[in-house]
Amino acid sequence: MRITRDHNLILIEDFRKIENVNVCVQCEEHGSKLEMYCKAHEKAICISCLPIKHTNCSDSIIPLAEAAKNAKTSTALADLEHTINETLVNIRTCLTDREAATERIGIQETLIKKRIFDTRETINKHLDDLERKLLNELTTTHISCKSKYGKIQNQLNEMEKEIKHFKEQTSQLKRVASDIQVFLSTHQVNKEIHEEVNSITKALASVRNYDIEIEIHQGITSLLKDVDYFAKVKVDQSTINCSFKDSKIDQAQIQVPTSRSVDNTKLKLRKKFKIKRKGKEMYISGCAILANGNVLFADNDGKNVIMEYSKDGHLIRDIPVSGEPLDLTVIDTDQIAVSYSIRNYIEVIDLKKIIVMKTVKLKNTCWGISYSDGNIYVTVKNEGIVVLNMEGTILNTIKCDIDAFQIATIDEKIYYTAPQSNTVNCCTTAGNRIWNFKDKSLTRPGGIATDSAKNVFVVGIRSNNLMILQDDGTVSKTLLTEADGLDRPIRLDYNKKTNMLLVCNTYDGTAFLYCVKFN
Repeated sequence: MRITRDHNLILIEDFRKIENVNVCVQCEEHGSKLEMYCKAHEKAICISCLPIKHTNCSDSIIPLAEAAKNAKTSTALADLEHTINETLVNIRTCLTDREAATERIGIQETLIKKRIFDTRETINKHLDDLERKLLNELTTTHISCKSKYGKIQNQLNEMEKEIKHFKEQTSQLKRVASDIQVFLSTHQVNKEIHEEVNSITKALASVRNYDIEIEIHQGITSLLKDVDYFAKVKVDQSTINCSFKDSKIDQAQIQVPTSRSVDNTKLKLRKKFKIKRKGKEMYISGCAILANGNVLFADNDGKNVIMEYSKDGHLIRDIPVSGEPLDLTVIDTDQIAVSYSIRNYIEVIDLKKIIVMKTVKLKNTCWGISYSDGNIYVTVKNEGIVVLNMEGTILNTIKCDIDAFQIATIDEKIYYTAPQSNTVNCCTTAGNRIWNFKDKSLTRPGGIATDSAKNVFVVGIRSNNLMILQDDGTVSKTLLTEADGLDRPIRLDYNKKTNMLLVCNTYDGTAFLYCVKFN
């Protein structure tokens, strides 16, 4: 039929998926059908809008159908999808941050309770020790005073016995003795009694009365009087570190070319420096560029550390890790994911707090690792590419024909190298093969990365070169060779926001930081 000649047909089940999607095709102001597009105002308009608000936009008015042509492949739709994905990642990051914060204050409450209990126990123990010491001192003082009282009491008791004895003798003499005996006895007894009185008088002169009292320490008195709280609970507030990234959503959906020719790609060396060796030998197996421009290196033969350098080549710090790191990838400004080769596990590490946020055990040796849109991708020997979310749950395992080594991810695509077959491979996140690349100029491909246009950077470990491949894998260009200083380069990283490319040699520790130019 002529009326439906230009109509596009879709399956009913596909229509069911979008029938509830609210898309306004009428002008909100005039109620007329939107038929034109103003490039100057980046807005769809109707016939009534034209003479009212767009009288000076005649050169910018095009049919809406023309503006919407190839909208499904437009950068605006890609930006929208990216914004949605970024927003979901941001929400999940914030939720994870809040969950971690809730868990953290729970731990803090437990630790504070323990500290209060321990402090109370310490105070009680200290008071018990002071009480014991005081009671011992009181007992000793009481015994000493009592002993001094007992000594004079014994002397008085002895004297009392002697005087009573003299009294009895005097009474008997008076009753039965002669006058001469009484006379002589009186003088003798007087003398003895006088001596006894002198003796006891001297003894009594040194005798003291003792009143035992107690003086409570001023600190104890102050504790009871002035201290009216055990401790104060304080809450330190700080801003959360999970702010949303600002992603621009373009309103106009005019088709813009998304590909970038590799022929126009050039490199400009910004810095060349040496990485300090940590062990007897060096094997730089991983590297990454942080958002602040600093770079990280993993030395699989060194100590259990990841080295952080400034973009000027100065060592900033060694970040301790649980084993010999093989590869690493940046998640956000404060988090990285690290693979541990023959130890068969990966870790998510908080760079700010230097703590392990998550550990995931895998079935076999794990090599390359990459992060994209909230998921972590790891190449695992004899398994393929294992996909995990940030909670450590395995979402999928993508089978590969050959062992994948290094990996890079962007949007819905996965790129990986296979040194055994000298190939670079591209597949979807669902595992569907897209293309592979093989060239005699690239032997033992290792590190791999992509730019924002999905062009691929890859290093040849044995061919000692760096190549860039077109996003469809059909065109290649050699950017660096052995003449530029490459010597067994195994790893590289590319920062899409700053267009900085990091390449490092495996054994001699030479690192190259390039600025990528697209002329």
